[in-house]
Amino acid sequence: MEDAMYFDSKGDILYKESGVDSVKNLCHRCLNDDKTLFYEFHSPLHQKKVKYCLNCIGIGRSDSVTPLIATESASRREECGYKLHFELTEIQKAASRKVVEAVREKENLLLHAVTGAGKTEIIFEGIKYARENGLNVAVVSPRIDVVKELHLRLSGAFRKARIDLMFAGVKVKFEHHFTVCTVHQLYNFTDHFDCIIVDEFDAFPLAGDTHLQGAVRKSLTARGSIIIMTATPTRKMLKLAGGNVFQIARRYHGHDLAIPEIHYANVRKAMEKGRLDAKLERLLDGIMTHGRKVLVFFPEIKMMHEVHGLMGDFDGVEAVYSGDAARYVKVQRMREGDIRILLTTTILERGVTFRDLDVIVVHTEYFPADTLIQICGRVGRKPQDPTGNVHFLTLYNTHHIRAAIRKIKAFNSGRTVL
Repeated sequence: MEDAMYFDSKGDILYKESGVDSVKNLCHRCLNDDKTLFYEFHSPLHQKKVKYCLNCIGIGRSDSVTPLIATESASRREECGYKLHFELTEIQKAASRKVVEAVREKENLLLHAVTGAGKTEIIFEGIKYARENGLNVAVVSPRIDVVKELHLRLSGAFRKARIDLMFAGVKVKFEHHFTVCTVHQLYNFTDHFDCIIVDEFDAFPLAGDTHLQGAVRKSLTARGSIIIMTATPTRKMLKLAGGNVFQIARRYHGHDLAIPEIHYANVRKAMEKGRLDAKLERLLDGIMTHGRKVLVFFPEIKMMHEVHGLMGDFDGVEAVYSGDAARYVKVQRMREGDIRILLTTTILERGVTFRDLDVIVVHTEYFPADTLIQICGRVGRKPQDPTGNVHFLTLYNTHHIRAAIRKIKAFNSGRTVL
């Protein structure tokens, strides 16, 4: 096994280590030690077997012969002023102070806030405090869509700051003092960030991936703080925060969340007969008549495409899913009004905001409660359009449907439900 060389910023060798220890089945980049997540092949070039890690292959191959090169972690203070186009509400100001306190005291924090509460603006003061005190900051999310939106909003507020942007296929890097990236990119860091802000910790794939959760801890300094922002916390998040929780039960514009309306329908059965379900068609007609846009969520890609093929009577219809190369273009066309009806999977349950939007969930009985809460949160996010309609088309009522509606009503009454 060949050694990899790690250098500091002056070019001196820090230590030697291979990308993958083929004997111990250990990846030194992502710390994967699951032997089923390694692949070995004979390399004619190296005239020996090469083993590489499948767990972090998405950010480039880490193997037993290719050296990993590291630079020494550094920090630097900088003036980090920002501009807001509106004044925070009293509850947002209180949350902002709590974020600053967590960064200053090096504590973890769970910011449990209803969808549309203005979580991004709440972290601005904490970021400003961190950077002006020389602390390295990462704002991360599991989803590329969310990362791009976060970078856009942070760049618009922190006009003079140098902000790194990192996700699959795209890297705009400066000095890694202020970084916005997907969680996967944290595999590239060890003991570097003093504050990591995780937006939507419960989103796929971070929620169930212990390796990605380990990447967050590995990239954090020994006394760093993790700030979790979500509308749907889990017990694991509560434990990570050590009970340090701040809750916001109202949206920043003060309007209630939309309460879903339940419609009993069998969209699949109608689809198998080669026609669009009558209730779905009536809902779409009504939304189009009122000049609004609609996201229609499906539990399966195949079902989504088949329904799309039955919608020839509607104009401005598109379908989008995670593997769609035109995914981001379609989202932008939806914002601009070129698309009126966007059929989608749960890929758009988070991180997107549209004005004049209603939502339909097809075969809601397949969806978990936390996903339904996030989907409902797409409606009424803008102060210019603070209300909207959510329709659940389902074969039958489920525990998850009832739980989602119960939690939304609790938020509207000023309570939060963990």
